[in-house]
Amino acid sequence: MKSNIKITVLGTGTSVGIPALGKLGWGNCDPSNPKNRRQRCSVLIQNENTTILVDAGPDIKNQLIEHNIKKLDAVFITHQHSDHISGLDELRPFYFYNREKIKIYTNSETSNFLLTRFNYLFEKSESSQSYFSPPLELKHIEYFDELNINDINIKSIKQNHGVIDTLGFIFNDKFGYCTDVVDFPDNSFNSLYHLKVLIITGLRESPHLAHAHFDLSFNWIAKLKPEIAYLTHLSPESDHDVVTKLCPPNVYPAYDGLTIDI
Repeated sequence: MKSNIKITVLGTGTSVGIPALGKLGWGNCDPSNPKNRRQRCSVLIQNENTTILVDAGPDIKNQLIEHNIKKLDAVFITHQHSDHISGLDELRPFYFYNREKIKIYTNSETSNFLLTRFNYLFEKSESSQSYFSPPLELKHIEYFDELNINDINIKSIKQNHGVIDTLGFIFNDKFGYCTDVVDFPDNSFNSLYHLKVLIITGLRESPHLAHAHFDLSFNWIAKLKPEIAYLTHLSPESDHDVVTKLCPPNVYPAYDGLTIDI
Protein backbone atom coordinates (compact mmCIF):
# COMPACT_ATOMS: atom_id res chain seq x y z
CA MET A 1 0.00 0.00 0.00
CA LYS A 2 1.43 3.39 -1.01
CA SER A 3 1.81 5.94 1.77
CA ASN A 4 -0.20 9.11 2.14
CA ILE A 5 1.60 12.24 1.02
CA LYS A 6 1.46 15.96 1.61
CA ILE A 7 1.91 18.28 -1.36
CA THR A 8 3.17 21.81 -0.76
CA VAL A 9 3.17 24.17 -3.73
CA LEU A 10 6.19 26.41 -3.22
CA GLY A 11 5.83 28.51 -6.35
CA THR A 12 3.37 28.97 -9.21
CA GLY A 13 4.84 31.78 -11.31
CA THR A 14 6.48 32.03 -14.70
CA SER A 15 10.19 32.55 -15.24
CA VAL A 16 9.99 36.21 -14.16
CA GLY A 17 7.81 35.65 -11.10
CA ILE A 18 5.08 38.02 -9.97
CA PRO A 19 5.65 40.86 -9.43
CA ALA A 20 8.28 40.96 -12.14
CA LEU A 21 11.07 43.48 -12.35
CA GLY A 22 10.74 46.59 -14.49
CA LYS A 23 7.57 47.92 -16.03
CA LEU A 24 5.95 44.48 -16.24
CA GLY A 25 5.50 44.46 -12.47
CA TRP A 26 2.18 42.91 -11.47
CA GLY A 27 0.87 42.79 -15.04
CA ASN A 28 -2.89 42.26 -14.84
CA CYS A 29 -2.68 40.80 -11.34
CA ASP A 30 -4.21 42.61 -8.37
CA PRO A 31 -1.32 43.36 -5.97
CA SER A 32 -3.71 43.47 -3.00
CA ASN A 33 -4.42 39.73 -3.38
CA PRO A 34 -1.57 37.71 -1.78
CA LYS A 35 -2.37 34.76 -4.06
CA ASN A 36 -1.07 36.83 -6.98
CA ARG A 37 2.43 37.00 -5.47
CA ARG A 38 4.06 34.10 -7.29
CA GLN A 39 7.57 32.74 -6.92
CA ARG A 40 9.11 30.41 -9.48
CA CYS A 41 7.55 26.96 -9.90
CA SER A 42 8.51 24.32 -7.37
CA VAL A 43 6.71 21.72 -5.27
CA LEU A 44 7.41 19.55 -2.22
CA ILE A 45 6.15 15.99 -1.71
CA GLN A 46 6.38 14.72 1.86
CA ASN A 47 5.34 12.04 4.29
CA GLU A 48 6.55 11.26 7.80
CA ASN A 49 9.84 9.83 6.53
CA THR A 50 10.63 11.51 3.25
CA THR A 51 10.90 14.96 1.68
CA ILE A 52 11.21 15.31 -2.10
CA LEU A 53 11.68 18.61 -3.92
CA VAL A 54 10.81 19.18 -7.57
CA ASP A 55 12.85 22.00 -9.14
CA ALA A 56 15.07 24.59 -7.49
CA GLY A 57 14.71 28.00 -9.09
CA PRO A 58 16.01 31.39 -7.94
CA ASP A 59 13.49 31.62 -5.06
CA ILE A 60 14.24 28.23 -3.52
CA LYS A 61 16.07 29.40 -0.39
CA ASN A 62 13.18 31.55 0.83
CA GLN A 63 10.64 28.96 -0.25
CA LEU A 64 12.26 26.22 1.85
CA ILE A 65 12.88 28.50 4.83
CA GLU A 66 9.23 29.56 4.80
CA HIS A 67 8.18 25.92 5.17
CA ASN A 68 10.89 25.03 7.72
CA ILE A 69 12.44 22.29 5.60
CA LYS A 70 15.37 20.70 7.44
CA LYS A 71 16.28 17.85 5.08
CA LEU A 72 15.90 16.75 1.49
CA ASP A 73 15.89 13.09 0.53
CA ALA A 74 15.89 13.80 -3.21
CA VAL A 75 15.57 16.62 -5.71
CA PHE A 76 13.94 16.03 -9.10
CA ILE A 77 14.61 18.48 -11.92
CA THR A 78 12.11 18.77 -14.76
CA HIS A 79 14.42 20.50 -17.25
CA GLN A 80 17.34 22.88 -17.65
CA HIS A 81 15.65 26.27 -17.88
CA SER A 82 16.97 28.79 -15.39
CA ASP A 83 13.74 29.26 -13.45
CA HIS A 84 13.93 25.57 -12.50
CA ILE A 85 17.62 25.16 -11.68
CA SER A 86 19.29 28.46 -10.82
CA GLY A 87 18.82 27.94 -7.08
CA LEU A 88 20.70 24.63 -6.91
CA ASP A 89 23.62 26.34 -5.22
CA GLU A 90 21.30 27.35 -2.38
CA LEU A 91 20.86 23.67 -1.43
CA ARG A 92 24.47 23.32 -0.21
CA PRO A 93 23.64 23.76 3.52
CA PHE A 94 21.65 20.52 3.47
CA TYR A 95 24.99 18.82 2.82
CA PHE A 96 26.90 20.55 5.61
CA TYR A 97 25.14 18.80 8.50
CA ASN A 98 26.06 15.16 7.83
CA ARG A 99 28.18 15.45 4.65
CA GLU A 100 25.72 13.30 2.74
CA LYS A 101 25.49 14.40 -0.88
CA ILE A 102 22.16 15.73 -2.07
CA LYS A 103 20.81 13.49 -4.81
CA ILE A 104 19.67 15.29 -7.96
CA TYR A 105 17.49 13.18 -10.27
CA THR A 106 17.08 14.23 -13.89
CA ASN A 107 17.58 12.98 -17.44
CA SER A 108 20.81 12.89 -19.44
CA GLU A 109 20.16 16.11 -21.37
CA THR A 110 19.59 18.14 -18.23
CA SER A 111 22.42 16.35 -16.40
CA ASN A 112 24.88 17.41 -19.08
CA PHE A 113 23.64 20.99 -18.84
CA LEU A 114 24.00 21.00 -15.04
CA LEU A 115 27.53 19.64 -15.26
CA THR A 116 28.41 22.57 -17.50
CA ARG A 117 26.66 25.33 -15.59
CA PHE A 118 27.19 24.01 -12.04
CA ASN A 119 30.30 21.88 -12.43
CA TYR A 120 31.64 22.88 -9.00
CA LEU A 121 28.55 21.48 -7.26
CA PHE A 122 29.26 17.98 -8.60
CA GLU A 123 33.03 17.77 -9.22
CA LYS A 124 36.01 19.17 -7.38
CA SER A 125 38.47 21.03 -9.59
CA GLU A 126 42.05 22.22 -9.18
CA SER A 127 40.79 25.72 -8.48
CA SER A 128 38.52 24.56 -5.62
CA GLN A 129 39.47 25.48 -2.08
CA SER A 130 41.14 22.61 -0.22
CA TYR A 131 38.24 22.35 2.24
CA PHE A 132 35.56 22.32 -0.46
CA SER A 133 33.64 19.13 -1.16
CA PRO A 134 31.02 18.99 -3.94
CA PRO A 135 27.63 18.74 -2.21
CA LEU A 136 25.46 17.36 -5.01
CA GLU A 137 25.32 14.00 -6.78
CA LEU A 138 23.64 13.39 -10.12
CA LYS A 139 21.31 10.42 -10.46
CA HIS A 140 20.29 9.73 -14.05
CA ILE A 141 16.68 8.93 -14.85
CA GLU A 142 14.99 8.88 -18.21
CA TYR A 143 11.45 9.20 -19.48
CA PHE A 144 9.12 6.44 -18.27
CA ASP A 145 11.38 5.34 -15.44
CA GLU A 146 10.05 4.21 -12.08
CA LEU A 147 11.85 4.38 -8.75
CA ASN A 148 11.25 4.68 -5.03
CA ILE A 149 12.65 7.25 -2.64
CA ASN A 150 12.12 5.48 0.68
CA ASP A 151 8.37 4.81 0.68
CA ILE A 152 7.35 7.25 -2.05
CA ASN A 153 7.01 5.88 -5.58
CA ILE A 154 7.88 8.13 -8.53
CA LYS A 155 7.17 7.58 -12.21
CA SER A 156 8.55 9.90 -14.88
CA ILE A 157 6.82 10.86 -18.11
CA LYS A 158 7.81 12.80 -21.21
CA GLN A 159 6.35 16.21 -22.00
CA ASN A 160 6.86 18.60 -24.89
CA HIS A 161 7.88 22.15 -24.00
CA GLY A 162 8.30 23.77 -27.39
CA VAL A 163 11.81 23.14 -28.70
CA ILE A 164 12.76 20.85 -25.78
CA ASP A 165 11.16 18.07 -23.77
CA THR A 166 10.63 18.07 -20.01
CA LEU A 167 10.04 15.52 -17.28
CA GLY A 168 6.66 15.18 -15.63
CA PHE A 169 6.22 13.10 -12.48
CA ILE A 170 3.56 10.90 -10.90
CA PHE A 171 3.84 10.22 -7.17
CA ASN A 172 2.30 7.12 -5.58
CA ASP A 173 -0.10 6.84 -8.53
CA LYS A 174 -2.07 9.67 -6.89
CA PHE A 175 -0.47 12.97 -7.79
CA GLY A 176 0.68 14.19 -11.19
CA TYR A 177 2.95 17.22 -11.55
CA CYS A 178 3.17 18.54 -15.10
CA THR A 179 4.71 21.97 -15.38
CA ASP A 180 6.23 23.50 -18.53
CA VAL A 181 4.25 21.46 -21.02
CA VAL A 182 2.40 22.25 -24.22
CA ASP A 183 1.86 18.69 -25.52
CA PHE A 184 2.14 15.06 -24.43
CA PRO A 185 3.01 11.87 -26.30
CA ASP A 186 0.16 9.38 -25.99
CA ASN A 187 1.89 7.08 -23.52
CA SER A 188 2.54 10.02 -21.19
CA PHE A 189 -1.00 11.36 -21.41
CA ASN A 190 -2.50 7.91 -20.84
CA SER A 191 -0.59 7.55 -17.56
CA LEU A 192 -2.34 10.62 -16.10
CA TYR A 193 -5.92 9.35 -16.05
CA HIS A 194 -7.99 9.37 -12.84
CA LEU A 195 -5.41 10.81 -10.45
CA LYS A 196 -6.48 12.24 -7.12
CA VAL A 197 -4.60 15.49 -7.80
CA LEU A 198 -3.17 16.92 -11.00
CA ILE A 199 -1.12 20.12 -11.07
CA ILE A 200 -0.55 21.25 -14.64
CA THR A 201 0.59 24.30 -16.57
CA GLY A 202 -2.06 26.91 -17.29
CA LEU A 203 -0.18 29.97 -18.43
CA ARG A 204 -2.82 32.42 -19.68
CA GLU A 205 -5.88 32.71 -21.91
CA SER A 206 -4.05 33.05 -25.25
CA PRO A 207 -2.03 30.20 -26.79
CA HIS A 208 1.73 29.95 -26.29
CA LEU A 209 4.36 27.94 -28.17
CA ALA A 210 5.84 26.29 -25.05
CA HIS A 211 3.13 26.36 -22.36
CA ALA A 212 -0.47 25.18 -22.31
CA HIS A 213 -3.03 27.99 -22.21
CA PHE A 214 -6.23 27.71 -20.22
CA ASP A 215 -8.50 26.12 -22.83
CA LEU A 216 -5.89 23.49 -23.66
CA SER A 217 -5.35 22.69 -19.98
CA PHE A 218 -9.09 22.53 -19.36
CA ASN A 219 -9.49 20.15 -22.31
CA TRP A 220 -6.78 17.86 -20.94
CA ILE A 221 -8.30 17.91 -17.48
CA ALA A 222 -11.77 17.07 -18.83
CA LYS A 223 -10.32 13.99 -20.53
CA LEU A 224 -8.07 12.88 -17.67
CA LYS A 225 -10.73 13.27 -14.97
CA PRO A 226 -8.63 13.86 -11.86
CA GLU A 227 -10.56 14.33 -8.62
CA ILE A 228 -9.15 17.85 -8.43
CA ALA A 229 -6.81 19.86 -10.65
CA TYR A 230 -4.76 23.01 -10.22
CA LEU A 231 -3.14 25.31 -12.74
CA THR A 232 0.46 26.42 -12.25
CA HIS A 233 3.09 28.47 -14.11
CA LEU A 234 0.62 31.35 -14.21
CA SER A 235 1.70 34.47 -16.08
CA PRO A 236 1.42 38.14 -15.03
CA GLU A 237 -1.60 38.28 -17.35
CA SER A 238 -3.45 35.82 -15.12
CA ASP A 239 -5.06 37.35 -12.03
CA HIS A 240 -6.02 34.74 -9.44
CA ASP A 241 -9.67 35.77 -9.06
CA VAL A 242 -10.18 36.18 -12.81
CA VAL A 243 -8.72 32.72 -13.49
CA THR A 244 -10.84 31.20 -10.72
CA LYS A 245 -13.98 32.39 -12.53
CA LEU A 246 -12.77 30.86 -15.80
CA CYS A 247 -12.11 27.43 -14.30
CA PRO A 248 -14.57 24.55 -14.67
CA PRO A 249 -15.73 22.62 -11.57
CA ASN A 250 -12.96 21.07 -9.45
CA VAL A 251 -10.27 23.10 -11.24
CA TYR A 252 -8.52 26.00 -9.53
CA PRO A 253 -5.49 28.23 -9.98
CA ALA A 254 -2.80 27.07 -7.58
CA TYR A 255 -1.07 29.60 -5.36
CA ASP A 256 2.18 29.75 -3.42
CA GLY A 257 1.80 27.95 -0.09
CA LEU A 258 -1.11 25.73 -1.14
CA THR A 259 -1.02 22.39 0.72
CA ILE A 260 -2.90 19.22 -0.21
CA ASP A 261 -3.03 15.94 1.73
CA ILE A 262 -3.81 12.77 -0.19
